[in-house]
Amino acid sequence: MVPLSTYQHLAPPPAERARSVLGRPNPVTVTTRDHAVHLDEPACHIHPNGSVSLLVPDRHLLLERIGRHTTAATVEFTDTAPVPLRDRTRSLLWISGTLTRLDHPTARLRALRVLREDPDERLLDIGHGRTMVALEPYLVVHSDTDGCHLLRTDEFVRARTDPFGRREGEWLRHLEEDHPDVLHAMAVRSPEPLPPGRPRPLGVDRYGITLRFEGPEGDVDARLPFSRPADTPHDVAAEVHGMAGLPHRCGP
Repeated sequence: MVPLSTYQHLAPPPAERARSVLGRPNPVTVTTRDHAVHLDEPACHIHPNGSVSLLVPDRHLLLERIGRHTTAATVEFTDTAPVPLRDRTRSLLWISGTLTRLDHPTARLRALRVLREDPDERLLDIGHGRTMVALEPYLVVHSDTDGCHLLRTDEFVRARTDPFGRREGEWLRHLEEDHPDVLHAMAVRSPEPLPPGRPRPLGVDRYGITLRFEGPEGDVDARLPFSRPADTPHDVAAEVHGMAGLPHRCGP
């Protein structure tokens, strides 16, 4: 990807961007001392004590690798665009630490604490097809077009998760498939000149939307900021319609 600094506007800070990666359905690679194991979009949560949990299908190879012992590992989260782009990788998040397989009673107690703040129904699958693995981090690194950032574990834990992360894929696919005219209008009305070509929806967060332009010389990402941070899905829809010069009548 070839970032264009002219198009870099107000965006979530690195720790928030890293936290938000965990809230989206992304592929994961877990590397232990001798093996690398892949997981397809495991449910991930951060607990108040700083521990990161992954919900893994029962009988998954990773559970065999961990066994009943604590294992040192590096977990790589690949932040993947939800639309079919030439290069779908938006960022990478590496968390190094120790992995422990939790018994179901302990995992359910942890899940109850998470459910108070995050009503993720996948947590109800513990003991019914899923097992919780706890990752105790000691090193967190996030890399995207803005650079590579080494994050303190305390700032990573304190950072907020973007409120629209779990709905982002649905919204962007809707724009891509049903409203290419809106994307074109946003690009045409941009206060700054944007690259030629078809605008594709790359990402959205509470501060703005990012478009991808795929050209013969490489990919260029253009970030279009909202007039103010969005707090609700209605705010996001209103900002998108406003940037396209259209009246807002429905959600994103």
